[in-house]
Amino acid sequence: MTINVAGDIQKPDADLFFYTLDNSNNVNNFVIVSLKTSLRERAGQTYRWKLLMEIASSENLVREKYNLNYQQSIVPKVCFATINFYDEIKQPQHRGMLQFFDKSFIGKPIDENFISRLSSLPDFLNSVLG
Repeated sequence: MTINVAGDIQKPDADLFFYTLDNSNNVNNFVIVSLKTSLRERAGQTYRWKLLMEIASSENLVREKYNLNYQQSIVPKVCFATINFYDEIKQPQHRGMLQFFDKSFIGKPIDENFISRLSSLPDFLNSVLG
């Protein structure tokens, strides 16, 4: 799951990996979940890595310019989960970061269209991983 950047390796900002295997025991689908207590710098680190992975895994001029390479055939879903201890979730800059993830979750009882409750994570994983 590493990205080669002109000979240097970038690893994902990930805390949990969920995956399924095919009949030959090869990974055929996976989800990365980055768990953070706050949104400040940590969400930014995770979404920058996700953007880097998406650039490196597609044909584009930015990939060529920075000599990016992602060797895997499967691009994972990247999710973000937070407790949001510091109540940063309503700030526009932080909400904007959440749009880069395939799904975002929060451990507090909040009903917003840009983030889901943490209790819905198992259902999301089941729907993606089958």
